[in-house]
Amino acid sequence: MADMTSRTSGNPFATVGHPVHGDGHVGRTGPMEVLQERVLSQSTAGATAIIGPPRIGKSSLAYHVFMRPEARETYPQLLPVWMNVRTQAGIQQVFRRLSDDVWDLLTERSAEIDRRTADAYRRAVEPDLPWAQAQSETQEFLRLVRRRGWRVVVILDEFDAARDVFRTEPGTFQALREIAYNLDWNIGLVTTSRRELREIVDMADPDESTFAGIFRSLFLTCFDADELGALASRVPGFPSGDDPDAAVARLGELTGGHPYLASVLLDRVCSPARGGPVRLLDEIEVLAHALPAEFQYYYRDLEELLRADGRLRALLEVVLGPQLVVTPDDAQVLLQQGLVRMQEGAYRAFSDDFQHYLMLVGRKLGHWDSWMTVERRIRELVESVFEDKYGTDWPTELRRVRPKLVPMLDHCEELRARELRAFGARGSTRILDFTYPRDLYDLMASHWDLFGRLLKKDKGYWNERFSLLAKVRNPMVHNRISVVTPVEQRTFQLYCDEIMEMLDKTG
Repeated sequence: MADMTSRTSGNPFATVGHPVHGDGHVGRTGPMEVLQERVLSQSTAGATAIIGPPRIGKSSLAYHVFMRPEARETYPQLLPVWMNVRTQAGIQQVFRRLSDDVWDLLTERSAEIDRRTADAYRRAVEPDLPWAQAQSETQEFLRLVRRRGWRVVVILDEFDAARDVFRTEPGTFQALREIAYNLDWNIGLVTTSRRELREIVDMADPDESTFAGIFRSLFLTCFDADELGALASRVPGFPSGDDPDAAVARLGELTGGHPYLASVLLDRVCSPARGGPVRLLDEIEVLAHALPAEFQYYYRDLEELLRADGRLRALLEVVLGPQLVVTPDDAQVLLQQGLVRMQEGAYRAFSDDFQHYLMLVGRKLGHWDSWMTVERRIRELVESVFEDKYGTDWPTELRRVRPKLVPMLDHCEELRARELRAFGARGSTRILDFTYPRDLYDLMASHWDLFGRLLKKDKGYWNERFSLLAKVRNPMVHNRISVVTPVEQRTFQLYCDEIMEMLDKTG
């Protein structure tokens, strides 16, 4: 690669963190086509929700498609209105702002506006109108604008704020639905949000259940390799003389293809302060040893958002385990939202670095999480040992050679059958998933010749530990940890740590 002395064009990532449009906007070909086809190209505009994690490019996409001057050149009848929901005082202000902005665009774009439309605008923005009348007058103004051949598109940015801004105004979402759905005035309604619309509406007004039904959800996730390559190609001088595939691959490993995080790294690469000839891959490797502080800031913001939404626990269980309350549907939602990815048949966080961050968060979980990890590991150990001795049908053979275990095994079989009836394919087919600490100890004690050499201590030693584990576990399951003494809680944690250390040594 020729060295990057050609960086006289400046740093194309200098404004990282701000919306990107025009030549700086890369990738998102599929989502752009969906927006253009659904909102701009049809005789009837379709409502569309752009959804994704923070700083994934939602606002950039909406601005690039609808707000650039080039968009109005391509679609001469387009009247795009941008509103940040967080800055609005309520639905009546939204309607007033909509009328004002549409009128301003009309006066800019049209040499002459007919008197009827002008009168309708003046009525719509008359001060101190009752809400019902303001709504009706706005609809009439929008109806006349549509009949004159104009296409109004409203982008409601940061729509998550609607759960607070519109909470005290019943009927708000129905009013928004009406201006998008009714063919008389049919505006193109586009929202950007971190959450799905149904969640936002449920937080603000659960009775407005029909609002989200008119939208198509467009989920933005991290860049794929081609899009990340297009982003890296903006680095002046790249890829001459470098290994572009290796550089892009390394950028992907560190950022997971997240546009904002990748741009943060590339901003450092292109910083004028660095100067001199560089290779992109070499620069990325230097930065990899101490990633910019923005990475940690972003992770903390994302953690707080997920915690507030009640989704942090689900994410931790999906990528770290044990999976206690999370469901396959939860995992699919996290995958759809770009927070996790599939790697070698397992779920992982969107980047290796974020995976490590979640591991740190996971270490702060309480006693219940510690025990569930231990319980899962013990079940795997018991199953492995019995399968080695008796084969895959080991429960049947165990009933024959150890009749005293039959009632416990039958009870587990009954619980398993009940779960499979209730949840179908989501239910567990493993009989050991329905055992308790005392059951696991009894199973191991029944074949101490096999387990004793793995556990390293005698039966009395482990009987004492599993007795305490059994005593503490049940209150934890039923959220009655207050009945367990502080000493027992501390001892419980010590025993969990001891068993984990033992299991790690046995492999």
